[in-house]
Amino acid sequence: MFEALVRDEPGHPVFLYNLGNAYVRTGKLSQAILAFEKALLASPRNTDVRQNLEYARSLLEYRVDDDRNWYLKVTEVALSYFTQLEANFLALVFLALFLLAGSSYFIFKQPVFWGMGRKTLVVFVVATGALAGLKHVQVDMIRPAIIMANECNVRYGPSEHDQIAFKMGEGLKVFIMDRRADWSRVLLTNGENGWVHHEDISEITLT
Repeated sequence: MFEALVRDEPGHPVFLYNLGNAYVRTGKLSQAILAFEKALLASPRNTDVRQNLEYARSLLEYRVDDDRNWYLKVTEVALSYFTQLEANFLALVFLALFLLAGSSYFIFKQPVFWGMGRKTLVVFVVATGALAGLKHVQVDMIRPAIIMANECNVRYGPSEHDQIAFKMGEGLKVFIMDRRADWSRVLLTNGENGWVHHEDISEITLT
């Protein structure tokens, strides 16, 4: 039932959340994790979704260490609490406020333009602009995905003739770095990378 609802409304967080719960109860962990990740895209500050996502991940047999630098981990966590629309909106609001403050200087001939209020606005303009830019990179350029196959062969190149580098289990989160024909080059959080079949992964997107 929830699969049908999600097909009709792919960005509805409640449908995705309940679909994830149904998958957990039927032992389909990769599908559950994908559903929860999508629900988090639509409703990033939903604590129930986050808790159930972590629970589903705890049931995985195959896991990898997160060897990324601490600032990359912190950035990913911070970005996960905003949607792209929210980040863009905040950036535009503070940019508009700064432009209004600048216009008031020229209209009313204020003696001091670079006051503390405008300095603070600049900080917020830069911060929210960086937030919107980084969110775009995270969603549209790095392109996170979930391993859907029970056992996924990762190869050194985009061909069946290339040697298998290592294997991955279902439910792992990877990042798509490149695509060629029926293959995707994916990067793991421990730094390992390789090529996998498209059908072995599913990108985390609401479209």
